[in-house]
Amino acid sequence: MAILLSCFYFWKQNYHLNKSDSHELVTARNNLATQKGNIKYYQKELKKGKVEKKNKQQLHKDLKENQTLARENQTLIKALETKDWQRAYAILIKQEKFWLNDAKRNNGSDYSLALLKRDLCQLQLLAKQHLAMENEHFPIQGGFFVLFMMQEVLPPLTILAAIFILTKLYSAGYYERMRLGNLLPQKQLVFTEFTTGLMITFAYFLLIFLLVFLLPSIFFGTGNLNYPITGMNPGAKEYTFTPMYQLFLPILGIAFLSFAFITGAVLLIVQLLKNRLLALFAAVLLLGGGMVLPQYVVAVRNLAQFLPMSYFFALQPVDGMFGISNAYVFTDESQLVTYPQVNFSNGLIVLIIGTAVLLFLNQLLAKRIQAGRKIK
Repeated sequence: MAILLSCFYFWKQNYHLNKSDSHELVTARNNLATQKGNIKYYQKELKKGKVEKKNKQQLHKDLKENQTLARENQTLIKALETKDWQRAYAILIKQEKFWLNDAKRNNGSDYSLALLKRDLCQLQLLAKQHLAMENEHFPIQGGFFVLFMMQEVLPPLTILAAIFILTKLYSAGYYERMRLGNLLPQKQLVFTEFTTGLMITFAYFLLIFLLVFLLPSIFFGTGNLNYPITGMNPGAKEYTFTPMYQLFLPILGIAFLSFAFITGAVLLIVQLLKNRLLALFAAVLLLGGGMVLPQYVVAVRNLAQFLPMSYFFALQPVDGMFGISNAYVFTDESQLVTYPQVNFSNGLIVLIIGTAVLLFLNQLLAKRIQAGRKIK
């Protein structure tokens, strides 16, 4: 319930922000106001009697240019207000090409060039596919909103809840630091506990995921599932675009393996510490801390590809945006920093191997206890 309330808070914030004018519309209005001011200034200067011929020619040129731009922005404003997207895209694409060429001429930074190329490419895709522009930054439709929540909010909340559930589940089988299950001749006890914990926690995550997707969809629709969602090709340092529907299955696959690793890790911690509170603290510290550190500590990112916790934010290895949103917290903002090692394929390998190792250690530990050996 607390997770759903948190999601509702963000959805409500997005809903109010969506009531305001779009960034493109605000920019067009500001540009129009600036151009009208320039037109008045140039007309006033031209009315002055003593103006050199060379300056007069330049003033006429600037006046004509601003009048053309003003008419263009008036057309753009009308197109955006009436949602005439094809007309709006034609003007926006022209403007983005101008700014991209201007940035290239003036030796713009890699980061600024990448952003301009991203915006131009997205506009061209939307125009080609005849799709309406959506607000990806503050979405309210089901498909867009669940991806928005998967960026930074849902993964840590659901994983913390899963750690609590698993710790309570596995520690319930202890009496005075003795694991009662090990007294029974069950060869598959560890596998049974692991499977049960995984089913419970992933079902919990899946329920939250579906509710976050479906509830906004009831009121505002799912959004166009073919809409190009911004991603990154980390190797080429170029933004990419993937249809929304192609992201969901890989996200759920990485999430399933993440919960498998978490289940094995919590089971091992509980077996070692044999105390609910200590196990809960250790699990949150190791798994939660390991999940958060690569997001904000640049030095840790060099090892991120080998850390299973780096893949707990399931959207990032799928869309290639690992480290992009926080890449400039402690580094030079003029440089586009990417981490191609943290990707979907590596995520599958690292999580599968990590889970297998944890299962082996859990089974080994349980066998030693059942054999009557004292484990300290």
